Amino acid sequence: MDDSIILEVEGLSKTYMQGKIPVYALRSVSLSVKKGEMVAIMGPSGSGKSTLMALIGCLEKATSGKIVIDGVDVTSVPDRRLPRIRREKLGFVFQHYNLLTALSAIGNVELAMRFSNVSKRERIERAESLLGKLGLGDRLKHKPTELSGGEQQRVSIARAIANRPAIVLADEPTGEVDSKTRDAIIGIFESLRARGQTVIIVTHDQYVADHCDRVIRIVDGGIADGGEGV
Repeated sequence: MDDSIILEVEGLSKTYMQGKIPVYALRSVSLSVKKGEMVAIMGPSGSGKSTLMALIGCLEKATSGKIVIDGVDVTSVPDRRLPRIRREKLGFVFQHYNLLTALSAIGNVELAMRFSNVSKRERIERAESLLGKLGLGDRLKHKPTELSGGEQQRVSIARAIANRPAIVLADEPTGEVDSKTRDAIIGIFESLRARGQTVIIVTHDQYVADHCDRVIRIVDGGIADGGEGV
């Protein structure tokens, strides 16, 4: 594989069974993403975007096909290795934040590093620094219920990038925020791209897509004509 490619997907398919009826969520999808690229994945609801992200994120198993992340074929490694790959290679930004309500902002970010051989002192310092850069320096001790939606999303982003992953996967990261927060989130992703990290964003927002290097369009479980999968 080309050294500039961080993600390679080949012939990826996912079939679910509803009783005895097969539902084809993805149909032989192939695509590649370069290091330092910011890519939007777009398509109508039910087209397979979230399934594709779940497979790339090692959260689900493909029915067939191959996913290679930073040189590692994650579709062939034992299940016991997947949590480590997720920790070291991938960062997740969810639409609904998925923060632990019992922990403060800094606690949520620090927790992401706890199983990655990062010392407690460094975890705290890195969490404080990230949250400060995201404009949350005065909200470190606030719990999610004490933060606005935009603030929670920024905590979620800090958590996603705390382990300095090769790829950040963001599922509708601007879906529930105002335009000012949306611009701030886009700015964060652009700064990650400038540092050589790869960002893949599922979005319905053309404004977000316009800030990406290219758009991959998914329709009916496959890449649409002109969707720039490769």
